[in-house]
Amino acid sequence: MNYQCEICHYIYEPENGDPESGVDPGTPFNELPGDWLCPRCGIDKSSFEMAGSDAKIPKGKDPLLIMVQGLTQGLWTIAGNGSYSVTRQIGRTFLEELKSKGFNFDDGEKSLESVRSYFIETHHLAGDLEYAFTGEEVDLKVKNCRFFPVCSQLENHGVLITTCPYTNTAAQAMEEATGYRFRINKEPNVFGHQIKLKKVSKV
Repeated sequence: MNYQCEICHYIYEPENGDPESGVDPGTPFNELPGDWLCPRCGIDKSSFEMAGSDAKIPKGKDPLLIMVQGLTQGLWTIAGNGSYSVTRQIGRTFLEELKSKGFNFDDGEKSLESVRSYFIETHHLAGDLEYAFTGEEVDLKVKNCRFFPVCSQLENHGVLITTCPYTNTAAQAMEEATGYRFRINKEPNVFGHQIKLKKVSKV
């Protein structure tokens, strides 16, 4: 029986195994090592479910994500780093949505918790969104994101711009809370993304 990852929709097929992780072909899912992780997004076995005839199409192949990838690459080709000014509108749009639903943006901590609650607890778009304040910066770590396939493809093509909804919304949420603009610096991480928001100027 095949099993499918609920985060990135990778399908584990026993007949193929996972040789790169030392799992021989013919190994049933329930005999995988306890520390085995999804080879695509890094989530553990508890986030897999049986995949029958209704197995979901991997998110990286969805037409919507292909469109996002094409738009993002096009913006990067035209404007390079200047594309950030365009994609940050994503954050403004989400911020208005969160406000309309009563989320709190009174201070930095409440703002980032609102962003986390909306994307993780309400919509389950990633495994988790961790944040920490370090002086004038905010460190964000997105784990096991459902957009992992398309983000990985973009990074492989050298596209540094981010259409990441968490990143752009967090930046706008911090601006709302503090009255300062924040510069986004996104770096690829093993099974997610490490993001820094740096305070740069008064709004």
